[in-house]
Amino acid sequence: DACFAGDRVEDIFAALQADGSPWAQETLTTLYAMSPTSLKIALRQIRLGAKMPFAQVMTMEYRLSQSLMKGHDFYEGIRAALIDKDRQPKWNPARVGEVPDQDIEAAFQSLGDRDLLF
Repeated sequence: DACFAGDRVEDIFAALQADGSPWAQETLTTLYAMSPTSLKIALRQIRLGAKMPFAQVMTMEYRLSQSLMKGHDFYEGIRAALIDKDRQPKWNPARVGEVPDQDIEAAFQSLGDRDLLF
């Protein structure tokens, strides 16, 4: 819990680095291999979703699915895992600190009349 208490991926990385245990190092290695954009979106999604009723969570999930499919990293992940099978995705941006906050915010915005509503 101490390592994952932060509300920013950068804070979680710092806590894992400070922990220094083999578990923390293995966790960092796993996280460093993931899409930086997806990490930021997933953390916000978890934090927001924990406080939302089910219908709102489903609306949020749909918005995120539509946003992520417009981006580079979704297709790059498929390429690296399923098409070329090189397991070496080239994320864009490549580092968590390079992901613009406005990109994360945009992923959660209403789709207007295309929103999934219950």
